[in-house]
Order: sequence, then structure tokens, then C-alpha cells
Amino acid sequence: MVQKNKKYRINLCLLPNVLIPEKLKIDSVKGTEATIKIRKSVFFKTQIYFVFIVILFNSCKISKPYSQEMKTELVRMYDKDQQLQDWDTKRLMDDKYIDSMEFEMDKVVRANCETIKKYYKKYAYPGLKENGRDTSVKFWLLVQHSDHDVVFQEEMLKAMKRELKKNNVLPRNYAYLYDRVKKNKGEKQLYGTQLGRNEAGYMVPDPELEFPGKVDELRKEMGLGKLKDYVDSFNKK
Repeated sequence: MVQKNKKYRINLCLLPNVLIPEKLKIDSVKGTEATIKIRKSVFFKTQIYFVFIVILFNSCKISKPYSQEMKTELVRMYDKDQQLQDWDTKRLMDDKYIDSMEFEMDKVVRANCETIKKYYKKYAYPGLKENGRDTSVKFWLLVQHSDHDVVFQEEMLKAMKRELKKNNVLPRNYAYLYDRVKKNKGEKQLYGTQLGRNEAGYMVPDPELEFPGKVDELRKEMGLGKLKDYVDSFNKK
């Protein structure tokens, strides 16, 4: 028969602080040892501690090699995405054409997003070292275009940041996604990668820059050229 409030001798130096509940009453202390009463709360708090460890472990996914089948599917999704970016400039005044293209693009983007979510859940973000530049870039672009799911884009941005510290993603890709997330949240961008037309019809950074005076310095850190050259390249088309 188990005795209630049974006393044990425990060396407190061996117990992590998170495992010592507030309700533990210390009856007496001698050297580094103390006699304590073990309450049910210690078991509850221990469970919380291990749940926290599991969550922390899962949040730090390690990039793994994608299968050839997955890489082939990424190529297919990427190619389809790029095909739908190529609009017939002669039909830009045709509302039916525009509506049909936007509908098809939305359908493809959403389907692609669901697929890469599954890839990430099982294999993490495709780093350069594990999967090569082609696979990593194609995965990034599909994330970049998943504007309907900003929460997922933010999650991938965090994943890219972890890989960036290991030189395992392209800095320029991180910069583009960073600005994209900011734009989708209605906030200022950092690197000026996102553009839009002003009233005069010229391409300009949209949304506005957070640090206009430092933008070229920030772009250089991410392997990007000067902002003016970048913007001019679109206005010359």
C-alpha cells in the first residue's frame, strides 16, 4: 500500500530547476541535500517539460535528401507555374482571358502549395548541400508564389533563416521571400525585391522601403545588385 506524502531523500543538485515544482515544501536542508515532499504536481510539470522538448525538437527540422520522384514532381510543378506566368500581352484588355488565367493560376498555386507542405513536413526544407541548387530554388519559388498562405510562407522563411546560417540556402532567395512576406502582411520591405507600377506606369519598390538609405548595403549582403539597376531592368522592357 502506497503511503501518502511519503518522504524521500533527494540530491537537489541533480534535479533540473524546471523539474522542481513550486509546491514542493523543503522541510530541512543539510549540505546539498534536502528532505522534500513529492506532490502530484511534479509529475504534471515533468510532462509539460518533455512536451516542450518534443515541440522544440520538431521545430528544428533537419534538411534531408529528397527522393528522385519528389525532385521530378518539383520540376513539373515549377514548369507549370512558370507557364502560367507567361501571359499573352495582346489579350491583356480581355477580361475573360484575364479571369481565366487568374483562376487557373490560383488553382495551380494552391495545389503546388499543398504538395510542398507535405514535402517539408517529412523532409524539411531542401537545403543546397542535401538536394542541390536546382531542387532548392524550385521549392523556394513555389513558396514565393503561395501568397494565399502567408502563415506557411512565414514558416518557410524561418526554416530558410536556419539554413542560411549554415550557408545551405541562397541568400538572395531568402531576401525575396522576406520582402514577399512583408508585402503580404502590409509592412515595409527590406531589400526592395517587390515591385509595383506607380501612377505614371513605372515599376517602383512596392511596398515602400524600411531603410531607403541602407537598401543597397542590405542588398549587397544578400548577393543582390544595386536597387536602381534592378528597377531599371523592369522599366526598360
